Amino acid sequence: MKPFYERNGITIYCGDCREILPQLGPGETVITDPVWPNSLPSLIGADNPQQLFKEMCESLHPDIKRLVVQLGCDSDPRFLAGIPEHWPFIRVCWLDYARPGYKGRLLYTGDVAYAYGIPPATIDGRFLISGAFMSTRPDRLFNRGTVNKARKHRPLSSDRTPYDGLPHPAPRRLEHVRWLVHQFSDAEVLDPFAGSGTTLLAAKQLNRRAIGIEINEKYCELAAARLSQEVFNLTEIT
Repeated sequence: MKPFYERNGITIYCGDCREILPQLGPGETVITDPVWPNSLPSLIGADNPQQLFKEMCESLHPDIKRLVVQLGCDSDPRFLAGIPEHWPFIRVCWLDYARPGYKGRLLYTGDVAYAYGIPPATIDGRFLISGAFMSTRPDRLFNRGTVNKARKHRPLSSDRTPYDGLPHPAPRRLEHVRWLVHQFSDAEVLDPFAGSGTTLLAAKQLNRRAIGIEINEKYCELAAARLSQEVFNLTEIT
């Protein structure tokens, strides 16, 4: 099993996570944003995301300590029924946007993360298992719209870059993912649906080892490029 990318403790494998995960053995923390119900058809697995997620969970090593799943606020949580019972539920985490967006009539106020397994150890700045974090800005690479400075208003949906016109159609904010990595991991992170590499980049900035698996080679290239361009950010998140 040859890595697509491997540097400074971060590894990317290009392939189907259901085939690669059984070869990895035990690990610590899975933090992932899977292909979810009603996701864009361009994503591989969008035709049956529930089955894909269930099979991914079954492919994980049973000794993995915890699983954190990030979804949009409009994703049906019944999608999570495929999580095995040996990872007990920990809590819901609210990942808010300082400036909400919208999807049609839905005011999009943020994302949601569901944490399962063994609660993380107590460390400085992480005595309580927090459940809320606010992102103050979108990532520049995935910013869909611009503000009309003359009128000072958000553009209409028709004026914004469509999701399938972005480098990756389903990005998560680095601020949110970095907070999840800090809150729920100690030394290493595994992301079976690595996409554009946001989880891997967050792990790198927080000095965690990380493994990402992505089936689309184009997104593996994007993730590798992001990891190569970024530098370590040693600022702690509390």
